Amino acid sequence: MATTSEAPEQIQEDQDSGLALSLNEAFQTYVRQLPQDAKKAAQPEIAKFVRWIGGKRTIDTIIPSEIGEYNEVFGARTATRDATERLSAVKLFLAFLKKKGHIEVNLAQHLRLRKSRTSASKASTVLSPTRSVRLTQSGYNEMTKQLAQLHDERVRIVDDIQKAAADGDVRENAPLEAAREAQGMAIGKIREIEATLKVAVIIDAKQQDSTRVHIGSKIELNEVTSDKVVKYQLVEPNEANPLTGKISIVSPVGSAVLGRKLGDEVKVKTPRGQQVYKIVTTS
Repeated sequence: MATTSEAPEQIQEDQDSGLALSLNEAFQTYVRQLPQDAKKAAQPEIAKFVRWIGGKRTIDTIIPSEIGEYNEVFGARTATRDATERLSAVKLFLAFLKKKGHIEVNLAQHLRLRKSRTSASKASTVLSPTRSVRLTQSGYNEMTKQLAQLHDERVRIVDDIQKAAADGDVRENAPLEAAREAQGMAIGKIREIEATLKVAVIIDAKQQDSTRVHIGSKIELNEVTSDKVVKYQLVEPNEANPLTGKISIVSPVGSAVLGRKLGDEVKVKTPRGQQVYKIVTTS
């Protein structure tokens, strides 16, 4: 089940030249090195993931929140039967990309199996409309833009479904099945974004204590041991994107600095061991 017609030679050229791979190219690269039995089982599941994210996108543009969304939609539909194997196929693919250095962030850690329907119900209660979600203005604007794009995509998918349904036996119609699957995923993402925007509160930096780190703060941290300076903006988990410097308040660094004052030093456990950071600026 290939998702692109890119020639292997072109993919190799992109890899050799240092160009970021598209998700389609990364998919082909991964499945080519799999044993035949593993390939047969994993390929359809990874192809589904590629279609959902967008095969033409470069892999360095994928953000953790998108993996979380996929986990919610996919896990919710397969929480009973072989969900572990299905999610594992995608998780191994993402781990492969990180291991080979194609992506800097370990996206595989954001793909987790839902424990049970009961757990899902409890999570829904926690995320009920009574709980507000604080977003930066740029984060709110980006979600609004994404929602408009999804509505346009939903209209296009309806056309695809109508065309596929008119072509052959619906019981053995792969294009129809793919279009219906894409429709379900688009609807799931639309509902999630709409639910977030419904309870969103735009952060007003002018009303925040400028001497302390809060959601929406732009900070500079000095790594004491190396004297390296890093810049972040603290945001809610659903707005986090490490590739653009936006880190979640529940991440190791984010949770350590949240509420702290300018000049404070914090200790953070990292893959390189415990690091000490000093808050040098906050705004």
